[in-house]
Amino acid sequence: MSYLAVVRTQTPSARSLSRDGFVAPFIAKTLLVAVIVLAFAGGMLETDSARTVRLIAGKGGDWANLLRAMAAIKMLFAGAASAAVLWRLGAPISATRWGGYAVATAAAWAGPGLIWGLVHILLGAVLLHAGLIAMAVLIWRDPATRERLSKIVARRRIDCRDTLGNAYHMPAAELSKPSI
Repeated sequence: MSYLAVVRTQTPSARSLSRDGFVAPFIAKTLLVAVIVLAFAGGMLETDSARTVRLIAGKGGDWANLLRAMAAIKMLFAGAASAAVLWRLGAPISATRWGGYAVATAAAWAGPGLIWGLVHILLGAVLLHAGLIAMAVLIWRDPATRERLSKIVARRRIDCRDTLGNAYHMPAAELSKPSI
């Protein structure tokens, strides 16, 4: 009864954004993409260009090319982990759990941005790896992940059963008999 009173006092836009403390999938995904863009840009813009030029002059262009190639590869890692998080956000999520995903994703994307700038390489590497580990742990421990994966497996089993027909349930002795 108290829930109905709360829903009636909310505006329609508030009802679409949150229900019982849960964030709607579209809103969660949109906000996470914004976090990714801001974290990566923040990592790149934090670097002082004068220091970068001095580092490249002192260590050589090959060194800079190598580190930037490594940063690009690390972006692929962050992208793969972020894709898994975005898949998870296809279902409603609590605001606190979304916050954990946002912090982990921001750390993972700020890392390659810092490495690209060539000044804060160690900090970038630590942020990237901490973010990747945090995303993996959050996805692994999230009860909604287990539920979504169970539905996918059940759906694929049904599809496989429909495709293979009765052969899927036949005993091995029946399958080994030659059919003429």
